[in-house]
Amino acid sequence: MRKPKPLSLCCAVLCAGYVSSASADFFSRLKDVVEDTAKRTTEAIIVQKTQEIIRDMIIGYTSVQTKTPEEVNRDYEKETGSRPVNTTVSAYRTQILPGDAVSPGTKVRVKSYIEVVEGSSGKPVVLEERLTIWDNEDNTIALKAMTKEAGERGGGFTGEFSFTLPEGLPQGVYPVSSDLMLNGELVGDKRHSLQLVWLGDSGHLLVAAAPARY
Repeated sequence: MRKPKPLSLCCAVLCAGYVSSASADFFSRLKDVVEDTAKRTTEAIIVQKTQEIIRDMIIGYTSVQTKTPEEVNRDYEKETGSRPVNTTVSAYRTQILPGDAVSPGTKVRVKSYIEVVEGSSGKPVVLEERLTIWDNEDNTIALKAMTKEAGERGGGFTGEFSFTLPEGLPQGVYPVSSDLMLNGELVGDKRHSLQLVWLGDSGHLLVAAAPARY
């Protein structure tokens, strides 16, 4: 007949098993926390380095009037039958050149076409355009932004932002946004994805595989 184990020994065995399980769970959670912290730290360092590289990048802007207020007003009235009381943006189009994939050192142009119909109220017109370049990993972080006056009256305008992405920027897809403000209010917004790629030894573009996240 097997002699029963003392109660204290059974408790010790059970406690040892519980402690072992609890310790394993603790170290598993600790490992996850350490890995997550390391990942976040690495991402923060990359974003900071990218911001430092792009901080001194120069963004140019030009705006040229292509239609008089009278021409735009006449076209608008012909199409709608009447003139608006308040000044209205009737057209806003943008395009990115030379394309949506460039290598460092290539000049990038974001061109826009704007038409503004002056309202019959005669209120002053302040037209502004803003360009923002967003981080390729965290698309909520603005790396560089510029706001410029596009016009002080109605009419048709062509605007152009220009910049050259510097060497050293991480390869990836950088969202580029263009916003149009009329008297301080957002009246138009356009989005483009600019993919920064490297040139191989043969001169061909080496495209990154990671897509932009919105």
